[in-house]
Amino acid sequence: MISQVLLALVVFAVLESVLNSPVLQVAQSQKKRFSSQQNAVIPLEYDETGKCIYVKSEEGVYMFTSPGSAQVCGFYVIADPQHTVHFTFHAFRISCEKGGLLSVVDGWELNGQFFPGTEDHPKPAEKRFAEYCGENRPWKTQVTSQNVGLLEFRIPVKGEGFTVSIEFQPNPKPCNAVLQQPSGVYTLRNYGQRVNCTMSIIFPETFQILASSVGTQSMPVTGRTMDVETGIVKKCKKLGSEDYVEVRGGDGLDPSMMTVAEDFCGMDSVPGRSSVDVACGNSAVRLVSSGRFENSVTVSFDLLMDWGSPSLVCPTLLETP
Repeated sequence: MISQVLLALVVFAVLESVLNSPVLQVAQSQKKRFSSQQNAVIPLEYDETGKCIYVKSEEGVYMFTSPGSAQVCGFYVIADPQHTVHFTFHAFRISCEKGGLLSVVDGWELNGQFFPGTEDHPKPAEKRFAEYCGENRPWKTQVTSQNVGLLEFRIPVKGEGFTVSIEFQPNPKPCNAVLQQPSGVYTLRNYGQRVNCTMSIIFPETFQILASSVGTQSMPVTGRTMDVETGIVKKCKKLGSEDYVEVRGGDGLDPSMMTVAEDFCGMDSVPGRSSVDVACGNSAVRLVSSGRFENSVTVSFDLLMDWGSPSLVCPTLLETP
């Protein structure tokens, strides 16, 4: 993958500043449906530091024209959690002979780590990206499996580049998602399937469980079925359960490579308000499902402000420059 030369700290700094900016929040509240006839072409240009890393959360038509640099660039796109990202190319010219290349990635990728993780994505790793070069544009619209997608490209020939439209479409059964805001409430569901679903937030976070129904089933009682509340059960993976929730933290994109702060399962419609505090650059809640149960978990999350005794601390977050 051509993204190996991207700098992790640069990308995460850009992601944090853009995703939490007032401009983005205003744009989200005023967002309109996409129409290529109504939107002007938006140029993707190098910033004042000479970097070409872009993070966009709006539909539209985007154009990149190379100034003649062989630098590897990344165009990170994020939609609302209930949508997928559609990439449609309208113009395309990237010289194969000069080492040019563009990759469309189903998800986000950085330094060899993917979101969603390789264990959690419906596609195998080798089918999550498609590489293109030449003068013929990719004719097929590329559709992601979740609310994030990525274009990685290296275009060393001056004047070459591409034009691509970004469109967001509803996802009736969202599973994995990167959340744009550091606070809110979110529900993960497996829809009765053997899948792992993760919500990821690129901030240190504090989580509270609002409702849990994981690894439990309805019991027949006098001719009808009733949900039996077991309460929250801790360390379910160690107890041998195949259905559980993990609160994780780390410095990369792949949730499976993060450290587990806590795991639990069980049914509780009104759990206690104890919190799990994750002092890491990236925080995640991961629902692991065997497919034998209709699992769901609802959590509230907020930016971690009290650093007194977090459940998990990533050493790199405490390092001073």
